[in-house]
Amino acid sequence: MAEALILVLLQKIATTLRGAAQKAISSQLGKEATLLFDVENSMREVECEFDVMQAFISQVDPYCTNNQVFQSWLKHIRMVTFEVEDIVDEYAFLLGKMNGTESFLRKTLHKSKKLKVWYSVASRLRQVKSRVQNLTVMKERYGIKISDNDGTSSGCTANRQIHSSNSSYLNYGDDDDNAMVGQKDNVQRLTKHLNASGMDRSIITIHGMGGSGKTTPARSIYRKQDITKKFDCHAWITVSRNYQIEDLLMSIMDKLKIGHHDMWDRDSWSCFEDAFPRRSQGSKVIITTRNKEVAKLVELQGHIISLNTLLPIESWDLFCKKAFSKLPAAKCPEGLIKRAEEILEKCEGLPLAIVAIGSLLSYRGIEEKEWASFYDQLNWQLTYNPELSRVSNVLSSSLNDLPTHLKNCFLYCGLFPEDRLIRRKWIIRMWIAEGFVEDRGTETTLEEVAEDYLKELTQRSLIQVVERNEFGRPRRFKLHNMVREITWMMSKRQRFALICDDPDVTSLGDAVRRVPVHKGGQHFQPSASWQQLRSFLLFDKHVSISWICNASSNFRLLRVLCLRYSLLKDFPNAIVGLFNLHYLDLSRTKVNKIPKSVARLKNLQTLHLRRTSVSELPCEITLLACLRHLSVSTDLYGTSFSGNVYGLRSLHTLKEIKASKNLVQNLSYLTQLRSLSITNVLANHNRDLWSSIGKLKFLTRLAVSSRDDDEVLDLENFRAPQYLEKFYLDAKLANNVLFPISGHFQNLKLLSMRFSHLVQDPLISLSKMANLVCLELNCAYDGEALRFCAEWFPKLKQLSLEKLENLKSIYTYTNRALFRSSHVN
Repeated sequence: MAEALILVLLQKIATTLRGAAQKAISSQLGKEATLLFDVENSMREVECEFDVMQAFISQVDPYCTNNQVFQSWLKHIRMVTFEVEDIVDEYAFLLGKMNGTESFLRKTLHKSKKLKVWYSVASRLRQVKSRVQNLTVMKERYGIKISDNDGTSSGCTANRQIHSSNSSYLNYGDDDDNAMVGQKDNVQRLTKHLNASGMDRSIITIHGMGGSGKTTPARSIYRKQDITKKFDCHAWITVSRNYQIEDLLMSIMDKLKIGHHDMWDRDSWSCFEDAFPRRSQGSKVIITTRNKEVAKLVELQGHIISLNTLLPIESWDLFCKKAFSKLPAAKCPEGLIKRAEEILEKCEGLPLAIVAIGSLLSYRGIEEKEWASFYDQLNWQLTYNPELSRVSNVLSSSLNDLPTHLKNCFLYCGLFPEDRLIRRKWIIRMWIAEGFVEDRGTETTLEEVAEDYLKELTQRSLIQVVERNEFGRPRRFKLHNMVREITWMMSKRQRFALICDDPDVTSLGDAVRRVPVHKGGQHFQPSASWQQLRSFLLFDKHVSISWICNASSNFRLLRVLCLRYSLLKDFPNAIVGLFNLHYLDLSRTKVNKIPKSVARLKNLQTLHLRRTSVSELPCEITLLACLRHLSVSTDLYGTSFSGNVYGLRSLHTLKEIKASKNLVQNLSYLTQLRSLSITNVLANHNRDLWSSIGKLKFLTRLAVSSRDDDEVLDLENFRAPQYLEKFYLDAKLANNVLFPISGHFQNLKLLSMRFSHLVQDPLISLSKMANLVCLELNCAYDGEALRFCAEWFPKLKQLSLEKLENLKSIYTYTNRALFRSSHVN
């Protein structure tokens, strides 16, 4: 994790020292700027040290946990990294406080009290630079190095071998019936593939998350002589994360015809593939992997078996066989059923956890009190009980295997409560606000990079997709309960975050960087240590307004503040002093006014005000030049805005904003806009609105609604942006005629039309939208008949026809026949 912290630090330093602040200072100050230049120069020197240090640590084996000298050194690296991050963020905070005006800068710097703050920053930088250099010397003094001559990290070989032999952890027991709970269908499929005839080499991939039992069906087959005797020879190979391809090939080249491998990444198979020729007398290769990308590599050459978690009845069966093996019929005693169900709910169908916990409990008494105590201590048990170490080891290995840039992102997913799904857009914007997402240049947005991160985490089976949108794109995610427990444990140990979900937790203790309050927030006392927080997420809906305001006044270097669903009625004044704030979410609160002073939040990227009572935004919002996502909405259906929107040229998202003459004329300046939702459109906005929208070349989502039925929208001159995928139109159309389709809307996937009152059948024209997946017509057609042709809408999956009150018949044409449905309503 240390290298992940350093990576974020390096990105922060790079962002802070891009020159904008230096240029502003040098243009307005003379000799007074010398101190600030010295601070920036020292920061650059520290940046160089950490750049090399990050490269060094990233080459050390991620499983090198038994080398106490290295771990102790790494702990001090983390501590000094936190210190430097504090200094960098303090520097950014002080610049934000200056507010960028010459008079204010001079006034600030000439005050001795303020100068002392800057001298303190410079002094802290000198001290921390010395500490970093000492740690580099210490590394050499104690012989901490990347690798020995054999290519393995010093002191790590034995530990990696333990992690590599994960197959032993998945041994449910010698009883095949126990082992095969929930796996019999997979064993049958695997047997069928192995018995298939053909001379070509065949590959079977078993894919699933760590602990899902991937090895079980492979091992079951490997033990069956009626299978293995069909092959001249066979072998079982485990491919470690840091494998040496030459050594592996040398050990198996003389005997391999049927084999099993546990692959970590795509490169592993690439190295092996050439060694296993396709024309090889019917040879078979079985690969188990947690990485879906590995499975996809061989999809065209073989078969994929994807493992899901066990069903509830299967989980109960497996648990009882392990936990109550000493009782008659392995039956759960009546008094323990409730506790057993609670424990199984935590296991969430993960075979490894069920087997390990069930086996451990089989040696305990059957007193309800003892089981209740075990459940309450489950997190501690997973962390410190050696009998459950195999569970934490297997799950932790997936995290250890993550690339550096994904480790912080994954741990951040663990901040969400067990019952709260993780929204894709929500988590992506938080990652960006925290500085976790790499800037890959102007050709790729930070949001697109973050989408790749999220995709990779799902492919590695670390987070699970639980909801998709109309096109199959992931919308909401969750962590497996066992994965969440391990994540919370690691977050606390690494000082990444402290989860507040227990009334007994009343303070941060050793300073951490992030605090999500799940429950019991009123017992959690804000203090000076909260000044070090970077993220504060309030999920507890019951804490008082005074508590929230008190907490807000203790933040200083905060970057992410989420108060969604809280009891807030007024915008806390302390928030406008959080000059490092990048993400602010007040959605679903009763806040009704945003102060003009919000303009002081110069670094703000995301402002969520959905389902609030904010009916109007101050024109000072336009001074937030870094703002990328602005979402507002009220019960009045949209929020008015009187400022000059062209000042918000970084906007990617603008949702539920009320139309005005000024707004529709200047929308074309928002050239980065991807999602636009505009309400209250009037007929006299037509020309400017459609002209402006047509110039938004990156727009993918568009929602337009008129003020009422008396306002008619004319889309005759509307030319859809090239990449438009979603179009929601809520308005009566001019002359009751559909807008022009030909030559446009080629990438449209969703079209929703409401209250359009068309008089002619629109389907003939709409059928030209060849990529349409979802079509919704609600009060959109006043005719009596609709006609479909078999060749139309080749990709359509969802069709919704609602409140078409005059519709009486639907005609369906095929190549040879005409079908008529009557009495549609």
